[in-house]
Amino acid sequence: MKIGFFTDGFLPQPNGVATSVYETTKELKRRGHEVIIVAPRFPGYKDLNPNVIRLASVRVARQPETRLALHLPDRDFRRVMSMDFDIIHGHSGGPVTLIGWEIASAKKIPFVVTYHTLWNRYTHYILKGKIISPKMIEVATKLIGNRVDRLIAPTKRVEQELRRYGVKKPISVVPSGIDVDKFLNAPMGFLRKKIKVARDPIILFAGRLGREKSIDFLIKVFARVLKDAPSAHFAIVGEGVEKKRLQNLARRLGVAKNTHFVGGIKNEDMYKIYKDASVFVFASTTETQGLVVPEALSSGVPVVTVDDPAFECIENGKNGYLVEKEKNEFAKKIIDIISNKEFSSKMSEEAKLSSQEFSIRKTVDVLEETYYKLLDDNNRLSIKRIMAENKRFEQFFVFLLTFWITILVSHFFIFLSYRNVSYPGITVGGTFFTLPSIGVFLALLSLAQALRTRSIELLSLILFATGFGLAGSEIATILGGSQTTLGYWS
Repeated sequence: MKIGFFTDGFLPQPNGVATSVYETTKELKRRGHEVIIVAPRFPGYKDLNPNVIRLASVRVARQPETRLALHLPDRDFRRVMSMDFDIIHGHSGGPVTLIGWEIASAKKIPFVVTYHTLWNRYTHYILKGKIISPKMIEVATKLIGNRVDRLIAPTKRVEQELRRYGVKKPISVVPSGIDVDKFLNAPMGFLRKKIKVARDPIILFAGRLGREKSIDFLIKVFARVLKDAPSAHFAIVGEGVEKKRLQNLARRLGVAKNTHFVGGIKNEDMYKIYKDASVFVFASTTETQGLVVPEALSSGVPVVTVDDPAFECIENGKNGYLVEKEKNEFAKKIIDIISNKEFSSKMSEEAKLSSQEFSIRKTVDVLEETYYKLLDDNNRLSIKRIMAENKRFEQFFVFLLTFWITILVSHFFIFLSYRNVSYPGITVGGTFFTLPSIGVFLALLSLAQALRTRSIELLSLILFATGFGLAGSEIATILGGSQTTLGYWS
């Protein structure tokens, strides 16, 4: 298959969408498929993959850098528009995804969208939420969602959310896959070297430093943890607009010394950050899946996260904890893990086992099956469209042929049989029927037959064309000449 991934989030952005697209592309390529990635252009960043096409873009955020693609008719845009794909898969739902939708609609090929982000939770980033409301996002999602061939939801929670918006189209639940083996076999020491901590327990968070991630809550939890585990350290990996505010909060709470703002990590090194952690913490309630959570599990790190439907991968008490967003309870679960090595080791093994559910090979199996089904459905529809077009052409041909034969035969018959009659027609039971009246009768008869069968059969078409021919020749005489019909025949 030649697959087009149209994504608004891709490298070098350090987010779950970029990771998902990258890993899925690798696995599809391994299986022999050709994947073309279309994404916004990042000045100064060079792709190693020749099948990545970058579109002109404008920066909309600095930390981390986020860019919005533009619909400019430059060389790269024209190149994308000229490509022939078997299927197009949109990611994120921004301008690049819409370009993919336009191409798929124009070329009548299947269009799939993965709903990676609950956009109604992020309207505060757009002019501080004063213009676009969450309800507007939900309505837009419904309108677009009901015009694609299939939606993919990373979790059942997202599927339920989309149904709540009013999306009726088929939805497949396919988690974003990760390279489980890469995380499992990652080297030790990368994070400890970064924060200069030799043996003490490390509590880890990774993600964008945005308001919706609730990192301020985690810092307050950490302040509570330090009361029982004073040697613990909190490593915060990522960049974002909230960084300065969070640093100030750590200072105010007196935990700045043990709180480490690591900053952004290169995408190729991100898999190394988990191995040194004793526990991974996450408190966001806006996630569709939260890819960092299965990444931590794959690394053998137990997870403590808020009790949210997005985190279906957490088995409470086995590979981590799902906790109400309450500071003391959250801190207690963290302390339970870092203070008991035997319990922590058991949780670590359970984490590794549970992460197999997110193996990229397993998730791409489902995705590949979805693609093939859509292609089969599209092929059947294409055949139906071709057959319908051929049928319409054949019907038009039969109509024209019958119409002209009727005119020629009727005129020839009149010439032979009615030369001495003032006006041609047929007498039945003492009633004289003109040719136009016979024609109207045949046309009405054919229409009645078509309405009854709800299809245009050959007999109905011939009757209609014959009737139209009989009536049409005399109507044309009246409309096109000064003579009356009677005068013409006389």
